[in-house]
Amino acid sequence: MDMPTQKHPSLPRPIQGEMKLERSNQLLAEARKTVPGVTQSMMKKPEHFAPGSFPVFLAKGRGALVEDVDGQEYIDFISGLGANMLGHNHPAVVDTIRKHLEEGVLHSLPTPVEVTSIQALLDLVPGAEQARFFKTGADATSAAVRLSRYVTGKERIITVGYNGWHDHFMFDTPGVPAAIAGLTTRLPLFTPPDEAVLLSTIEKQAGQLAAVILSIPYNRVLSADFMKQVRAACTAHNVMFVMDEVVTGFRLALGGAQEFFGVKADICCMSKSIAAGMPLSAISGPEKYLSKLADLQVSTTFGGELLTLAVCEAVLKHYKHNDPAKHVSHLGRKLREGVNQKAEAAGSKLRVLGYDAIPFFRYSPDMAEHAKLMTPFQGGMARRGILLRRDVNFIGAAHTEEQIDYTVEMAGEVLRSLA
Repeated sequence: MDMPTQKHPSLPRPIQGEMKLERSNQLLAEARKTVPGVTQSMMKKPEHFAPGSFPVFLAKGRGALVEDVDGQEYIDFISGLGANMLGHNHPAVVDTIRKHLEEGVLHSLPTPVEVTSIQALLDLVPGAEQARFFKTGADATSAAVRLSRYVTGKERIITVGYNGWHDHFMFDTPGVPAAIAGLTTRLPLFTPPDEAVLLSTIEKQAGQLAAVILSIPYNRVLSADFMKQVRAACTAHNVMFVMDEVVTGFRLALGGAQEFFGVKADICCMSKSIAAGMPLSAISGPEKYLSKLADLQVSTTFGGELLTLAVCEAVLKHYKHNDPAKHVSHLGRKLREGVNQKAEAAGSKLRVLGYDAIPFFRYSPDMAEHAKLMTPFQGGMARRGILLRRDVNFIGAAHTEEQIDYTVEMAGEVLRSLA
């Protein structure tokens, strides 16, 4: 049964006078003393936004609106780093938790929802016959790497985009043994010439290559033809094609990037939208590959946590009956076209690029120049009740036409003031 949509105001309360950041700053000072890196995700650090003119801590949310700890409201395009596909406080999440809470959280043996939630997932993911649950995106991608090595008998991997913080992805960061670097090749797909490099590298490393694990770039739209070339190259050389759909799953299309591009991966990794903000990830694929997980030491205590799996099942059924990806794409296209028109009229270099559902804001390909120009824009938008990331942003099912229109108008106002 479809969950009803909660009714709530669409636009944030206007911020009167100067922005209030007193409580945010107090909490920030406390966090600097006790929390390494201030927060649990490096993408939520204050320096990624507009320090001094942007809230640091949020208190609550409903739909696409959030409220900071100082009581100011905003339209939220950060969306829990893409996890809040249905917005905040959605009935598919809240009512499901209430319904199942008294049944327990983590039982000593499997519960029925481990089976029914997997079935709901297989019903939506192209080519999936089996699946396993984990808790984070990095869990899922790491399980995919181990499974790929076991299936192929090879050890090297090619990683494209951000695939998680674990050693085989972040091989060149402090604390990772130097030997790990010899097993991983990291390649970008930020420009069209990068495509040929990826295909040629697959050919060169084929004899040792276990997997290509690909998270699409967000600054440009890849072609279906290119994705099919990657698929074909992997098939030809007994390389597992792993699609990292931690971000794109259920967002680019109901069946994720696999449906969007018309390709099928050997393994698909998902998280974020899979349970609309509850902590969950999964890998799925054909039985001939996924069944081999039973041979491996891939195990997690909390993968079968009852409340999250119940929410996952409810959310996936909501997706199936409502297909929010269509609504998200429509609003994202409207945002992109509207902001780009305002930027051109203001003589600004800002452009919104990439996929409609994942609008990518860019002033310059040079990261330092982009950050310098984007920071005052972020601050100006926050002052008008809109929260934006510096680059990748997310449209969700809870966003409304009114909110997109308001965001476009405020973007024009900020761009004119900066000009």
